[in-house]
Amino acid sequence: MGINDYRKKIFLNSQYCTYYNINNYTILAGIMRNNGYLYSVKLPDEKIKQINKAYRKFTTLLNSIVAVEIILYIYLVIFPFFIQFMKMPFWAAILILALIPLVVLYLTYIGINCIYENYLSRYVGTFKRTPFKPEIKYIDEKAFKEYESTPRKSVYIVLILAILFLGYIITPFVISGLNNSQKYAQAESLAGIYLKLVPIAPEVYAQKAYAEFNLKQYKEAVADYENANKYSLSDGFSEDIIGVKTYYLPYKEMIAEFDKAIAAEPDKPVKYLLRSEKAAYQLKNKDYKVAYDELNKLVNAYVKDEQVFFSPADVYFNRGAARAALGDANGSKLDKAIAQKMCPDCKFNFETKLVRKP
Repeated sequence: MGINDYRKKIFLNSQYCTYYNINNYTILAGIMRNNGYLYSVKLPDEKIKQINKAYRKFTTLLNSIVAVEIILYIYLVIFPFFIQFMKMPFWAAILILALIPLVVLYLTYIGINCIYENYLSRYVGTFKRTPFKPEIKYIDEKAFKEYESTPRKSVYIVLILAILFLGYIITPFVISGLNNSQKYAQAESLAGIYLKLVPIAPEVYAQKAYAEFNLKQYKEAVADYENANKYSLSDGFSEDIIGVKTYYLPYKEMIAEFDKAIAAEPDKPVKYLLRSEKAAYQLKNKDYKVAYDELNKLVNAYVKDEQVFFSPADVYFNRGAARAALGDANGSKLDKAIAQKMCPDCKFNFETKLVRKP
């Protein structure tokens, strides 16, 4: 097959191929491409031009309706009921997500095709239904030449879709980069725009929450971390939520939050991490005796070589701070020296380590 025949094959399958002539009769294409309409005469060029204009208008109408249907389906069905779909058996979710749009799209094609048939019967004349099966030998050369010289709208559509797809893929990385550069206001703003368009992206909710945390918008950060958990169908950001809450909840209420989280945590090393963070929070709020007792237990767990997720250097330093507050200057000096030896470059403080950079 030569290059010219290859181009003609493409032409046959495109919406620019709207008719072909066999002997002294013309077969027109339907909106549904397998449908054809046979006229017992060869239609004149002027009539064909008129039909082509109408055909393009009907296909534009069809494509516009289909685009609107897809957008409405995404924003009225998929996004609002995303969690319910994810909790369904896989086969049931696929069946619903595929069957509904396919039926709607098929009905749309039938509806537009019926309207087009009505147009043909009124403005062109009576036809006989027949399959539309054009072959290279039936191509009208003038129609093919016009096709070759016509700008391809599909190129622009593909370009727009490519830009949208790249935006969907790249924007979360841009938000992450803004957070890494400590441009938190820009990160929060861009994440907000993205989530209006794609409101089921857990990683973007986490990035937005991290930016809000650094902007001291603590309640907003908690809400976005909760959304990150919700749409990831996990509790992966629960520790971040606890960390953010330490900045605005009343002391007793926050201690209750810690106790609840520690009791619910099945993983012992993570339980130790939560206990170390609770002790740091108690130190920050000058509850020295209670914090010291807990830090002693954590140091003993580390010394016994138990698996722990907390930083031993932080725990030693915090115990040193508690000892200093309780009047044990020598013990405080020893603990802080151990901490500095473990981590010479560390800048120790009582701020939470639970809020992680996504």
